[in-house]
Amino acid sequence: MKARLTAWTGVAFGRGVLLLCLCCGGAAAARGAEGFFAGAAKLDITPDPKMTNWVGHKPYEGVLDPLFLRALALSESTNQVLLLTYDLTDVRETFVARVRRAVAQETSVPAANILVHASHTHSAPWSPVYDAPLVEHERKTLTPVEQDPTFQTWGQRLLELSVQAARQAHTAKRPVTLAIGRASAPEVLFNRRPRRPDGNVETVYEPADPHVLPNGMRFGPMDPTLTVLALRDTEQKSVATLFHLPCHPVAIYPYHKGFSADWPGEAARQIETALGGEAIFLQGCAGDIVPARRGVAAREQMAKLVAERALAAVKQSQLLNLGPLRSAHAVMGLPLTEAARRDTGREFLTTEVQVISCGLLALVGLPGEPLNDLSVAIQKRSRFPHTLVLGYANGYGVQYVGLPGEKARGGYEMGAAGVGADECGGVLVETAARLLEGQQGGP
Repeated sequence: MKARLTAWTGVAFGRGVLLLCLCCGGAAAARGAEGFFAGAAKLDITPDPKMTNWVGHKPYEGVLDPLFLRALALSESTNQVLLLTYDLTDVRETFVARVRRAVAQETSVPAANILVHASHTHSAPWSPVYDAPLVEHERKTLTPVEQDPTFQTWGQRLLELSVQAARQAHTAKRPVTLAIGRASAPEVLFNRRPRRPDGNVETVYEPADPHVLPNGMRFGPMDPTLTVLALRDTEQKSVATLFHLPCHPVAIYPYHKGFSADWPGEAARQIETALGGEAIFLQGCAGDIVPARRGVAAREQMAKLVAERALAAVKQSQLLNLGPLRSAHAVMGLPLTEAARRDTGREFLTTEVQVISCGLLALVGLPGEPLNDLSVAIQKRSRFPHTLVLGYANGYGVQYVGLPGEKARGGYEMGAAGVGADECGGVLVETAARLLEGQQGGP
């Protein structure tokens, strides 16, 4: 189905922010379960451990557990979408563009209807960067990896596997129902941006006790909701179970220097063992959320708890009415900080926000590493009662990004690691809200 282009081109959107375009996939008439289809696929994308690790620039020390690419194809009537999720640190905009182009050529899914998403495990490579603009600390980190022949060979293979996974998921589609369930997992999460009494942030990477703060500090905001989406076929067999939780996959990093999908990978394995089908992790707005405990044993404990809560949520899940399947995205230029402008020679970084909706459910894909507050802000603006906000989607954006005013609080995320101007988070929220409002007919 052809996308429609509305006249947002050239509109000033906040101070110096240029919204380039808004594209919406067409909507089909609402159908019941017999007209809604899903197919899933999973492929191993684990590189050769000889590859240069972006942390320390030495080879990886083996494989703790494999890295996977998972594909989920959805369709109803004449519209279809595709989700591709990778056990990688990040996916760059240039990589996303190549994946979309290659997949669209080999399937009937429009490029604009493909969401590309990374789990953000730190015990894995980044996607190939290609010609993406890099700031100084990124060049120091990524250039030695990009020059590694092992990485280059794997990067080409990754593109081929992306197309293969998309094809397999597309071919495997069958009629499904969709159910939603929720649990809570606060004991395994920690907001590493606690507030001092003066309101500023003191970044705490690994607290001595994640449930107790010293020196009069206040806990940072955190939504501990674990949401599951269960797709079952007409025989009640699991096609895919999606689980969404905001938290950095850094329980392993840096305690084990081999490849690992970290806690999401182990949780997915346990969910798949229990239910069958594919378990697909959707990373939330995790820019400031980390595991409460670190280390190999802590990773196992966290994965076990997340899997158990997810399975309990599936048992208590509620079937959703399957309305029209829609996809929309907005491309924009986000203004850079002065330091980032010097490093890149650019005023703006081009990235996007994407919304995929079906009935009462909406998935919002944000680029980069949004702080958890952005998810809460978008959910408050959404007319969809079930709104899941993903970070690390369709690009790295301006990296760490918070709501306006967060830069002044300080902390690691709002320093050199966040290359966007202070208003960028507000732009992402407003763009997501407009896209959600623009879904024709509403939920």
